[in-house]
Amino acid sequence: MTAAAPAGRLQTVLEALLAFAIVIALGVAVARFLLDGYLPQPFYYQVSDSFMDLYSTAYWANHDDAYDIWHSIYPPLSFIFLRLFSLHGCYRFDSFSGRDCDWLAPTVLCLFFALNIALVHKTYRLIDPCTAGMRTVAMAAGLPMLYALERGNLLIPCFTCFVLGYGNLLRAKPPRWLALALAVNFKPYLLVATVPFLVARRWSWLAGGAVAGLGVYLITLAIYGAGSPFQIIGNETKYAVATTGRYFADLYYATSFWPLIRMLRAAPTGLALVSPGVAGLIALTLTILLRGAQAGAAGCIAAAAFRPAAVDVRRFGAMIAALSLTTFTTGSAGDAQIFLFFLILFEPWRGAARIAILISTYLLCLPLDFAFLLVRQDPTMSFLGGRVVTPQTGVSFGQLARPAILLMIQYGLIVINFQDIIGDGRQPPATLFAKQPPPFEELYQ
Repeated sequence: MTAAAPAGRLQTVLEALLAFAIVIALGVAVARFLLDGYLPQPFYYQVSDSFMDLYSTAYWANHDDAYDIWHSIYPPLSFIFLRLFSLHGCYRFDSFSGRDCDWLAPTVLCLFFALNIALVHKTYRLIDPCTAGMRTVAMAAGLPMLYALERGNLLIPCFTCFVLGYGNLLRAKPPRWLALALAVNFKPYLLVATVPFLVARRWSWLAGGAVAGLGVYLITLAIYGAGSPFQIIGNETKYAVATTGRYFADLYYATSFWPLIRMLRAAPTGLALVSPGVAGLIALTLTILLRGAQAGAAGCIAAAAFRPAAVDVRRFGAMIAALSLTTFTTGSAGDAQIFLFFLILFEPWRGAARIAILISTYLLCLPLDFAFLLVRQDPTMSFLGGRVVTPQTGVSFGQLARPAILLMIQYGLIVINFQDIIGDGRQPPATLFAKQPPPFEELYQ
């Protein structure tokens, strides 16, 4: 008992230092903002576009042509949400006039942001009170959540639902099914979060979640009057074609090496990083690493088919989420890491693989970057700064490091999930701490 105490104190100190580094990096970003008039890289490079994810969606929430004219690729829940929480009269002309007028939508978004901080902290306190504060800092002040806030992305209320569905604050199944159903209707890519329930054969969760998800979709479809599966699938196809060749935009906050691989192979003007021969070799090496991660995850899924009872739902969910982000996502999707990080930060500080994953997660939360190959931008009005600026952004060290770190996390998650499945029936992570509520896996039976 006494031997474990120093290790616990060392963990707390190390996590406190990592959380402090996030706060310092945020302070540097704020100082740069005050000096330059815009948030520095890695925040969004179109500094005149702050909050426009919110206001563009709100504009179509107050009109009826989101699928036929705007070609939305999301279910109708987002539009119903913003129809409730926006000022209809502000959107007679366009989304930019809405940004100048509508105070309700950003206020509601900020309230959800604050609610998320409280929910995450309470969730982690049930695991380990000593590290709950540090892990909450990583989630709340880390790059993915702040990036989503600056964009005004509905990922923020979606994350609220995800925390309630995948966390341990709710004990009864139906409200958790509803929470996950709402999350999936906000962001359909979260369907990957249902894979662990399938692999672990949690049939009641699959059935309950499916009924709740379909119910939310049908109700919002009826209210909005558009957003059929045919419209969404058709718009997805058009979107995939329209985004071809957006090398810098896809690389800007990428979670995968695919944007870099495409850029290395295409060598577009102004973005050629190395000679063609070296570029081809790097692209081939990165492709092999990505395929290896896919093969490893597939092996985990195959092994779990023989021992479904050994699957830790949250940990397996983290592996599937990381797989989606690192080896399938082809564009800029860094803010979506918040769902993965929430699951990872349930892990105990024990074993080389887990410790490496936790440290990597903290590093990926640092809101700091440095561009070594600037991409020319013209002077533009900074919405947050309220003045004309000339943004200095480009290909950066973070754009190369973040996908690499995330890929390391993916391989680490494959290792610890294999340990669960072929191991000796280790306890789920919740039981590794003192004074715990009932094991988390009981919540998924």
